[in-house]
Amino acid sequence: MSGERRQFRALMRLFAYRFFDTDIVSVRGDLSALLAQFAALLAALSFVLLLAVTPKYAGLYQHLTAAQLGVAAWGDQEFLISTTMAIVGVFTLLLWDALFPDRRDCLILGVMPVHARTIFRAKLAALGSALGLAIVAANCFTGVVCPFLIVRHPAGVAGILRGFAAYWLVILLASLFVFLVLIGLQGAALHLLPHGRFLRWSSFLQMGAFFAILALYFLTPPLAGRQEPVSPGNRIWYELVPSYWFFGLFQSMTGAAETAQVLLAKRAIAGTIAAGLTATIFYVLAYRRQMRRTAEQAGIVPSGRPLALVRAAGRIVSRQASERAILDFIRRTLARSRQHRLLLAIYTGMGLAYVFSQVAYVLYHFRADGFGAVEGREQTMLGIPLILLFFLVIGLRVSFSIPMELPANWLFRLAGPFGGRAYLAASRKTLLWFALAPVVVLSAGIYPLVWPWPKAACHVAFLTVFGLLIIELALTGFDKIPFTCSYLPGKANLKIMFGVYWGLLIIVSEVVTAIEIDALRHGFGRLMAVTLAAWLAAAGRARRVRSRVSSLRFEEQPEPAVAGLGLAGPL
Repeated sequence: MSGERRQFRALMRLFAYRFFDTDIVSVRGDLSALLAQFAALLAALSFVLLLAVTPKYAGLYQHLTAAQLGVAAWGDQEFLISTTMAIVGVFTLLLWDALFPDRRDCLILGVMPVHARTIFRAKLAALGSALGLAIVAANCFTGVVCPFLIVRHPAGVAGILRGFAAYWLVILLASLFVFLVLIGLQGAALHLLPHGRFLRWSSFLQMGAFFAILALYFLTPPLAGRQEPVSPGNRIWYELVPSYWFFGLFQSMTGAAETAQVLLAKRAIAGTIAAGLTATIFYVLAYRRQMRRTAEQAGIVPSGRPLALVRAAGRIVSRQASERAILDFIRRTLARSRQHRLLLAIYTGMGLAYVFSQVAYVLYHFRADGFGAVEGREQTMLGIPLILLFFLVIGLRVSFSIPMELPANWLFRLAGPFGGRAYLAASRKTLLWFALAPVVVLSAGIYPLVWPWPKAACHVAFLTVFGLLIIELALTGFDKIPFTCSYLPGKANLKIMFGVYWGLLIIVSEVVTAIEIDALRHGFGRLMAVTLAAWLAAAGRARRVRSRVSSLRFEEQPEPAVAGLGLAGPL
């Protein structure tokens, strides 16, 4: 038994390390520091949520009765519950490929004298520990302070402790519900679909769930009053949105529930039990099937023969055979690699998170008429495609830096005399067709529904030119063939730069939309023409600078241990 316990601890540590070893928190194998950095990221988010929720209660306690305060806190209660559910959902989807043993586990552990039950217990323990760490870290500030502010407490210490315990119990149950639904979804797909088809559709199922969580979180209407849960127009939301179910459970546990909220509490309990039973059955069945059949399958999803339409489109996009070959290589890699599709889904999800938040802001906050409201709606709608385009371009650009099969880049090394111009042009056209074109097409279909067609055409033209500028700036200094150069984990230093990039993005989007609105306010004349000419000139200059790459890189070199000062001078 001591040997089995030692195996259990080693496997649990290995599985936990795989969960958290990402480019954001990579620390070269130190699991304790890895967990500390991950917890710090979620704790920082919890602190931001605390600052967003608590300040208003200083005034409410002075002017509202206990009953009025309880109703006023409904929105914050549901907001904290839904935020935790969204965090756990996104976290589970990031672990999507690690929820079950992968091909490497099956090939290595399957032939070792290790009991299947030990591997199973270690995987479950690692999943439970990761989930518990995410829940506690995401509520380490809000879970300590907010239960004493947003709960209408009866007199005495027992009532205060009851509210505190109710908050944490509801948070744990809501998080467990989301986790069980997602793990049951993957287990059902793995058990019911043939293994090859599961490999083909798993990443699309993952991305669909990712976008559904974001849309549900941002587009769900906020609670505002006592009559909302029973109003006919909102009944469909309360019957289908799980965060409202657990809000009703929280109200029931604190003794402040009404009839409609008691029904929501029953739905939350029933949903958690149903999700638990479904996840348990499918996880056990799919786990056994995964261990038995994964070793027989390839890690890359085999794709079918390319359609004639795709080939014709490739000939239209590029006349050069070398450039078409690189375009086809990029397309096939993005279609086959689940890792790269997940990376794209993450960046697209961040863009959609901003888009959904802005759409919700327009729907629920810009309800008053007047010039200020109209101008605010217009600026918000103009900023949405810019943000989405930015994240699509950055997602593709980052995915280009992650190698597919590094030992296979010898083919491109041998084709060095080809020159770098074809590779760089193919990278640029990929960004044009996969990032800029979809956003421009969607904007061209939506803008005429909002504005007259001359104004909508100007918006689309401005978006196109700005997109060209983003693409050229993203490719500045990119002297690699996509998916063929080695990558050093942690080099991007996203812990620091992500906040910087996000802040600059918001500022730039505000400035760019303000410039566009000011240009349109003066008509469709000189100011708009000068603005478009400036963007075109900047994009053209960035493209000329981009074409001056002398050689291509296939190996990413780490920073030197000792930095020279260049004091020797020329010999």
